[in-house]
Amino acid sequence: MQQTFYDFSAFDILKGTKPLLVCDKAFDFLGIDLPCEFVRFSDFTPNPLYEDAKAGVKVLRKNKCDFIVAIGGGSSIDTAKSVKYYNHMDIPLMAVPTTSGTGSEATHFAAIYKDGEKHSLAAEKLLPDYVILQPDVLRTLPIYQKKCTMLDALCQAIESWWSKRATSLSIEYSQKATRLILDNMESYLKNGEEGNKNMLLAANLAGKAINITTTTAPHAMSYKLTSLYGLPHGHAVALCLPKVWRYMKDFDDIAQALGQQNSEKAVLFFEKLLQNLEISPPQEACDDDLDILAGSVNTQRLLNNPVRLDIKTIKGLYKEILEV
Repeated sequence: MQQTFYDFSAFDILKGTKPLLVCDKAFDFLGIDLPCEFVRFSDFTPNPLYEDAKAGVKVLRKNKCDFIVAIGGGSSIDTAKSVKYYNHMDIPLMAVPTTSGTGSEATHFAAIYKDGEKHSLAAEKLLPDYVILQPDVLRTLPIYQKKCTMLDALCQAIESWWSKRATSLSIEYSQKATRLILDNMESYLKNGEEGNKNMLLAANLAGKAINITTTTAPHAMSYKLTSLYGLPHGHAVALCLPKVWRYMKDFDDIAQALGQQNSEKAVLFFEKLLQNLEISPPQEACDDDLDILAGSVNTQRLLNNPVRLDIKTIKGLYKEILEV
């Protein structure tokens, strides 16, 4: 059973342990002190690689670590999960998200890239045993990163809501996450204390929803945008969602949660939001990229989407997404 805490007093759990601390360079500016000896592992990329995870396993085993602590955004948490996965030994995992977006601290999945392709690891043991949601850590985030992570959480909430696997519980999580994001967006982007607190909670709720349903077409289509153009994940998936939604022409209940009368108005609202946030398609995109992008989408990942998408349709959607 996962335990969630709302301040750093939960670090007391680490006394007497020797954790592998998986973190990026942002950790150095957070002023966090762990009450134990730890071994730091920061040798991983923003989009974690299989090789990064294997390197982390070597460090963990060499230093006889008996705990894993992930402090950072989705990259840090997914790397920590991947290290646990490939270590093949079930040791405790604590996650401290420092962005309000991926919800990785609330899922039993991890995203990892191998040979240029995105893969998902899934196992119940990957759900962190302990989670700390501390909004103070969001204060140092650059504004662009805050925008991207917020959009990732919003896309997860919407996709989980319309997913074929949606349940009454997952929809409840999605509804709460969506409402928190819309109500706190302004405060969050201005780095307000209440906005940061509620956005971190919204991301956690969206993660809980996705943990039940998994994602749908916008996420499946976003991964190659990230690897091909270097777009942050939240930026990439936010470009995809309104185009996919317009094609599906449904889900007025979700539209109403966004304060809109119907799905078409919700799509216009979402596109206007991206424009206001200055989230735009990559300028280097060209028509020649469309076949590469359409061919990259794992059709197995589309099975959860409520409307069937074939390759021709996907190519057309990418053309709209990239505006080429």
